[in-house]
Amino acid sequence: MNRESDVKFAKWYATVHPRSVDIVGDFGGKQLFLIDGDSLLLHSVTTSRVDYEVGFQLLHAIFAVELFQIVFFDNQKKLCIPSTTPQCISYKYEMTRTILIQHLRRSVSHSGGEDDTALAFSFPSVDSEQFHEHLAQNPAAFLLCHDGHIGSERCTPNLSGFHYMIHQFLRFRHSVGLIQGTEFRSSRVMVPMIMAAPMIEFLAAPQGLYPAASAHSPESLKLDWAVYQGTSHRELLIAVALNRVLQTERGEQHKIMAIAMLLHSTVISHTHLSERAWQAQDGGTNEYGKQFMGNLCREIANIVDLDLRVFLARDLYWDLFDIIDGRLFLSLHAALSMGQSIPAMLVDEAKPMIACVEQWSGVPLLDHSCLRIFAEWEVDHPDIRMTTSHDLAQAGILSFNHELLNKFLEPVQLQTTHIQEEASESKVFRDLTHWHNAKRSLEAKKVSKRPGFFARKRNQEFMADTLKYSESLTSSGNLIKPQTITMKKNSAPLKKPVNNHAVSRTIKGKKKAGNASGKDRAHETVAMVDSQKLKERDNATIRHWHTIANELDQEKALDKRFRKANRYFLSLSKEDKRVIGAEVSFYVCDTLHRAWEERAGKTSSQQALGIGSLLFMQVMETITLPGWTPEIAAALQVVSSLVGIEGKLLPNPELVSRQLGFHPRVSEAGRPALMDMEFHDFHLGSCGPFLERSFDSVKDDRVPFEPDAWQRSVLDSIDAYDSLFIVAPTSSGKTFISFYAMEKVLRADNDSVLVYVAPTKALVNQIAAEIQARFKKSYAHEGRSVWAIHTRDYRVNNPTGCQILVTVPHVLQIMLLSPSNANSWSKRVKRIIFDEVHCIGQADDGIIWEQLLLMAPCPIIALSATVGNPEEFHVWLRNSQTSKGFKFEMITHSSRYSDLRAFQYIPSESFDFKGLQCNEDFLVPGLGGPTQAGSKTGVDIQELSLEPRDALSLWTSMDKFQTESFPLDKRLHPSRTFSGVPKKSDVLAWTQRLKTVLAAWMHNSASPFDHVCRTLEPDTPERDVIHQSYSAPGQAPQQNERLTTFALLTDLHKENGLPAILFNYDRFECENTVELVLEHLESQEEVWKKSDKGWQKDIRNYDIWKASEHNLLSKRNEEKLTKQERAREDANAEVSRWESFDPTKPLKQFSFSDSSRLTLSELRDFIDSLGGENFKPYLFSALKRGIAVHHAGMNRKYRQVVEILFRKGFLTVVIATGTLALGINMPCKTVAFIGDSAYLTTLNYRQGAGRAGRRGFDLLGNVVFANVSRTRAYELMSSRLPDLKGHFPLTTTLVLRILGLVDAAGQSSLVSGIVESLLTQNRLYLGGEEAGKSIQHHLRFSVEYLQRQHLLSADGKPINFAGLVGHLYFTENAVFAFHSLLKSGYFHRLCSNIHQNRSDTLRTMGLVMAHLFNRIRTPGDSTDSNPYALPRLPREAEDLLIRHNNETLNIFKTYSSTFIDQYLHGPPDRYLPFTGIAAGGEQAWQLRLPGAAPAPKLRSPFSALSGLSDDFKSIGELCSDIRSGVFLEESAVPYIPIWPHDIATPFNSYIFDFLKDGDYAALTRDNKIKPGDVWFLLRDFSLVLATIVTSLANFMRAESNGDDDLAGLEDPEEMRDTEAVSQAVRTTIRDAKLDVPRPKTAKKKIVDSWEDEEDDDDGSNTEEGAVDGLADKPPTKMPEPSVWEGDERGLADVLDAFTLLKQDFDDKFHKVWA
Repeated sequence: MNRESDVKFAKWYATVHPRSVDIVGDFGGKQLFLIDGDSLLLHSVTTSRVDYEVGFQLLHAIFAVELFQIVFFDNQKKLCIPSTTPQCISYKYEMTRTILIQHLRRSVSHSGGEDDTALAFSFPSVDSEQFHEHLAQNPAAFLLCHDGHIGSERCTPNLSGFHYMIHQFLRFRHSVGLIQGTEFRSSRVMVPMIMAAPMIEFLAAPQGLYPAASAHSPESLKLDWAVYQGTSHRELLIAVALNRVLQTERGEQHKIMAIAMLLHSTVISHTHLSERAWQAQDGGTNEYGKQFMGNLCREIANIVDLDLRVFLARDLYWDLFDIIDGRLFLSLHAALSMGQSIPAMLVDEAKPMIACVEQWSGVPLLDHSCLRIFAEWEVDHPDIRMTTSHDLAQAGILSFNHELLNKFLEPVQLQTTHIQEEASESKVFRDLTHWHNAKRSLEAKKVSKRPGFFARKRNQEFMADTLKYSESLTSSGNLIKPQTITMKKNSAPLKKPVNNHAVSRTIKGKKKAGNASGKDRAHETVAMVDSQKLKERDNATIRHWHTIANELDQEKALDKRFRKANRYFLSLSKEDKRVIGAEVSFYVCDTLHRAWEERAGKTSSQQALGIGSLLFMQVMETITLPGWTPEIAAALQVVSSLVGIEGKLLPNPELVSRQLGFHPRVSEAGRPALMDMEFHDFHLGSCGPFLERSFDSVKDDRVPFEPDAWQRSVLDSIDAYDSLFIVAPTSSGKTFISFYAMEKVLRADNDSVLVYVAPTKALVNQIAAEIQARFKKSYAHEGRSVWAIHTRDYRVNNPTGCQILVTVPHVLQIMLLSPSNANSWSKRVKRIIFDEVHCIGQADDGIIWEQLLLMAPCPIIALSATVGNPEEFHVWLRNSQTSKGFKFEMITHSSRYSDLRAFQYIPSESFDFKGLQCNEDFLVPGLGGPTQAGSKTGVDIQELSLEPRDALSLWTSMDKFQTESFPLDKRLHPSRTFSGVPKKSDVLAWTQRLKTVLAAWMHNSASPFDHVCRTLEPDTPERDVIHQSYSAPGQAPQQNERLTTFALLTDLHKENGLPAILFNYDRFECENTVELVLEHLESQEEVWKKSDKGWQKDIRNYDIWKASEHNLLSKRNEEKLTKQERAREDANAEVSRWESFDPTKPLKQFSFSDSSRLTLSELRDFIDSLGGENFKPYLFSALKRGIAVHHAGMNRKYRQVVEILFRKGFLTVVIATGTLALGINMPCKTVAFIGDSAYLTTLNYRQGAGRAGRRGFDLLGNVVFANVSRTRAYELMSSRLPDLKGHFPLTTTLVLRILGLVDAAGQSSLVSGIVESLLTQNRLYLGGEEAGKSIQHHLRFSVEYLQRQHLLSADGKPINFAGLVGHLYFTENAVFAFHSLLKSGYFHRLCSNIHQNRSDTLRTMGLVMAHLFNRIRTPGDSTDSNPYALPRLPREAEDLLIRHNNETLNIFKTYSSTFIDQYLHGPPDRYLPFTGIAAGGEQAWQLRLPGAAPAPKLRSPFSALSGLSDDFKSIGELCSDIRSGVFLEESAVPYIPIWPHDIATPFNSYIFDFLKDGDYAALTRDNKIKPGDVWFLLRDFSLVLATIVTSLANFMRAESNGDDDLAGLEDPEEMRDTEAVSQAVRTTIRDAKLDVPRPKTAKKKIVDSWEDEEDDDDGSNTEEGAVDGLADKPPTKMPEPSVWEGDERGLADVLDAFTLLKQDFDDKFHKVWA
């Protein structure tokens, strides 16, 4: 590598920014991905501490590497060697690489196999044709490789080699994951992922990577192979290699080494792996040793590729992976050199090999003087000694006894000991109070205080916004009329009420029949008058229609006539349709018929057939309409026959004849044939979007529509109080399910509660708005409501006083684990709805979803459109629900209401925007153009969604290429499959049968599958284009992507493809794209205005009018007219067109807005409602032009306005991130993906694409890929959804919270059910016995840790700071590091001078907090000299945290040691982890050789080969190197790595820098934080500070409400005043310090203004009643101050300091948060 290459590639790599993704659950799923073998070897050897310096521990290296499909490139084999490796031992890495390749190729069959099942592949280079062919046949989602950085060191010699590999893969349009950043979190694998950029500059390969000359092949091996009688591949290869070494090196030292190597091979074959732990020997450092080992390894590497079986004519056992154990060899060599005796059994076993080498080489070995054998010293077979480097016997396990948990811990019950607590701890630690004991007293119930003025005003404003929001949720845009809910005594199941009054009136009527009274005669007279009026109205309607028809006939352009007629038809009222509906619809049919004839001979057949498909749709609709006459029936019968609807039954009642208002084409002569194809081809190929969509629909009184069969099953299950798991696509009809369940609960009584769990706050607000609009109910008591919202940001209404609670997962978990709710509110919950339940697969919050599904104390409804393994997920949910006594059903529906049609967008090279255009021709659904059925590369046939025309193309191609060996069933011919007009359900069944046949063809290379794929490939010039985007000279790649997006929008506008949602998974890029689109519209509008003479004339006339109006106004002011005279003058004045003329209003041709959907005043009102917020000005300008941005970082009010305006139709373009796809009701005509991203996964694609196709508006949805390669698009469309995987469900904070719930609420059935489900019904537990033991182990681990951290008593009671730790559960494991500093008194000492030296104290606190929470690592090449590297921790804090980590390590080592002693008898595992091949022998020899070390107890014997003992350096090392049979999950261990003690690279200093300077922009500019992430990171840190302040305040006043106190913490977005909170906290501190009675006060919530500080929060925090068993407990009294509080206020100073830190941080944050 030369310096120039290094600089060039380093400069390029500095522009790359990886994003962390889950390659198992999200990004990769079930797709294949590749691992660069050299990167894997480098990473595994360096992180596993394999000994290559003294020994050569090959087996340890192989053990560390086994994994996945691996690719090696011959020209970069040097990349596996760390840069610091001395040249003299580099051969060890090269030999390891060679053997590893062979091992992975052959190990599938354990004894040698064929390469077609290999795990490893070698190619000349990454650019080689062979590798490209491999990629074509085995498409990979991404490559996992190294980037050349190891810790803080830069691998300078190899850096550009790694960078070039990454560069080339990105150019191949493949993503790249960085192996050194891989993190294993429970069942998730988080990897920094670099997505392929749209345009990557060409960089020539570094010189050192050009293909090297091939290695020198050995001479032909002419040996007497009959001499070797063994079956070991290793022994034979060593014998051959030693023979070649001894040909040139025959000295005494070499003979001894050869004998030692042969003895070493014998020991490997027969001795147990656990006996091969050796200390380092000096023999390997002398020149003889280095020379011998180097020569031997090179010979082995030269001949390892040869198949030695051909020489023996027999098979060999594959054990080459353990060919060298350097430490064992050196120990044997030392023993021989020192004249130590060798056991006779060992020599006897080695004699055949020694004799073989002796005979082949001619060098005498058996009689060598170094072989001193003592027959009387036989090798004994004692039990294997296992020791550990630290005295675990003295540590012991603390005793623990808990009535509820004992039965779960019984399988892992351990011997315990009672240990005296350290005296030093008691100085800074005392049991102030049990954190759940201080409950509010029952003596005096608090009287709810009426909300204050500002609280009422905010509530009124929120309700007004909610109603306005709900209006946009209806297709009409009008407010839903709320349904008044009344309870019934017998509410199950709901049935249509019987009108008893009507029945009795009917009976009475029968009695009086024949005796009509005067009143009856009056009613008859009125009825006759009404009938006459109706008849007159009908006649007027008919006359008006005839007038309209005559006017329409005057329009000669049929496309314009069609639009006018269709517009009139859609405007008809229900009464008008009753009279003339069928006739007007038939007029539209007649217009389409004429247009079809006109176009049939002038345009392409495809365009003409498009008009024919519109005629088909209109005929189908006409048949369903009222207002028939014999004339219409006769004419329509003829027209329907043109489109193949002859068999359709037409209405044939006694029709009243009436002359038509027009002359239909069918009454004229000379009708030409319009198509030359079979009707089934026409129906499938052109009319797919218009086929009937019902699936066994029938009328049902329970809902106001005709539900399909699957929907009726849902209704039945809800009525039966069953649990449900429903999987159905977006727009398939899931919405009604939730509201039907809500109505059931509301009608049942006033106490039952339904909880609706949504993944995002935006969806929470939407659902609440719909509930507000749909339901209305009266309650007898104040504080009760139909619904409430409860998120961490805000509460609306009383969460525990409502019947429908809409919330997010975190808050529901807090409420269910809150002791104050356990025996009250939780028991009232009758059903929980989990919307978007696939969020359980998320890496961050998925565990909360999983825990909630287990904790649910009632029947559930789980809804999702995207679950990859519904059957498996159903089994798990069913087991959980049935264990609680609830029946569980899974209902699936696979069909969308509207099909999706996908397109690849490639802009025109001549794109030049001059203004928006619109195609006003006949608008056929879709954007036109072909779609693809797929190719063999990476396609899951069953995942392909084919619309009818695609299915027809597929059948046509399969029928064409079928062979005798691969026939196509004749019954699949469309003419035999369909009779008459097919329904969508029929087409789906037919398509599935075609897919089944195609899937069978796909897996057979002799089938016609490839021919079918080539036929279906689009025949366009772009078919071979990898990627193309609109480019402008001198523009950056991202700028070109934005220009491509702008070009796409203009084309969508032209093709009537709007409204559209454009997804880009980068928030910052979303905003930049909107800004660019706006800039182009405004600039081109300005150019047009300056050049258009008509516009300039209008401006002059407008200015003249304005001047005249000004003069007129001045004149009127001078004239003293009376009010009546002014009014008369105004009434007589003519209205000028200039009064409505606004020169600043965006022109139609430069605006995407649809101004017909919204008045100017309405738009102004919406924009004015955002006036109080701090927005970038361009966002307002973009709104006026119909463009908006939508992502979670935007202000909530802005997002809601965007959603409303989009649903109303004014906004037609929204550029958004994936959060918009999570259930938000924003359907559109087109969805576009305008950039590739690590977050554009198959799951996110399905979610986003589901927005396309508005039910009730669009019969077809469009999906467009722009700036995304065709290969990637295929991959997204056809890949399987990732399976929902379970998380490791147990965390240490969860154990603490559970025990707090049990202690405070008692072992009620509800509490016991929650605990049992969490511990026994989790997904990992159901995975098998081993997974179940893992849960039991970590439960016991957690208990042990919590006891030793003084958070849990021996009988399971949470004590001391347990409340604070539980409240900070979302920061695990950082909270335990924070607690270690708190309980050790560090913060007390640090904060003792907070009031004397505030600035320095807060600065130090900020540094410590930045080291603990929301940490971001700097890139791999960063050092502490990096300008944005976080400074090192204060020495005392660092020492305490290291001490905490060491304590945690010792706790888990002690536990593991105790468990091994009790349960694991016999030797540790000897099997490789992936291939399962056994290493070593089965005998237990004790070879008393120099350097022999005791076998470790805890560490894996594979790692012990490199001299690693039980002296683990970190928790990560313990978890990764623990022996088999001990179950450790590192993500669940409560520790955090400390820099620079545990990790090599520092953390990003963004939090510390923001606390110092408050410079928001600098975090992006200097700290390299992505702009879209900054706000969220700062918000999360603010939430941490708020939680600490609130928890400490609760702790001091001993009045905690449990977790509920933390559930309402405000987000910065909702905060307005921090000082009020600080004052309230200071008051709390003062009251806590004074040991005097004080009045009970409700917890202050963070208020919006100072005026509201005295207002109550509507009583939402009060709870009627208390937990059973606690009412009789005396109130908790504060004990005497402890030593660490002393005279310096102690904990009160800590609270003051954190309050000030939070205030300082929020003051800076609030200035920029919007």
